[in-house]
Amino acid sequence: MDKKTSSWNAVAARGELADDLVAAFSAVSPFIEKHTALVCPDCENVCCIDKHGKYDNNDMIFMRALVAVTEQRPHEGGDDDPCRYLDGSGCSRARWERPFRCTHFFCTPLLKSLENDNAKLYRGFVVYLQYLTSVRQRMLEA
Repeated sequence: MDKKTSSWNAVAARGELADDLVAAFSAVSPFIEKHTALVCPDCENVCCIDKHGKYDNNDMIFMRALVAVTEQRPHEGGDDDPCRYLDGSGCSRARWERPFRCTHFFCTPLLKSLENDNAKLYRGFVVYLQYLTSVRQRMLEA
């Protein structure tokens, strides 16, 4: 196999894995959204700060594999100000459009809310997070 074919196969593999990630994010998001709707509106110490809402290089590999690079909203504040994508109902981005660290960060009150839900739902949630991590790692290695 020549370099061009090998490169094309890697791009195709990344695209398939990126599609798998979008599907997994879509499956896990309702469970997370249920709890952010309970916990986040009354939060007095916003942990969704702008510096965490910026894509890193690995996020860009994922986004480019989907050909869905979203534009960055301008931000007038500092890195420690609330995230530019945070609005009255939470994050304005779909879960799969967010930097990976946004999906994997759970403050203590949110984590407690997730853990206190139905045990079977919580175990399924944990399995999906592990799956997301493994698919992302495979995509980055492709």
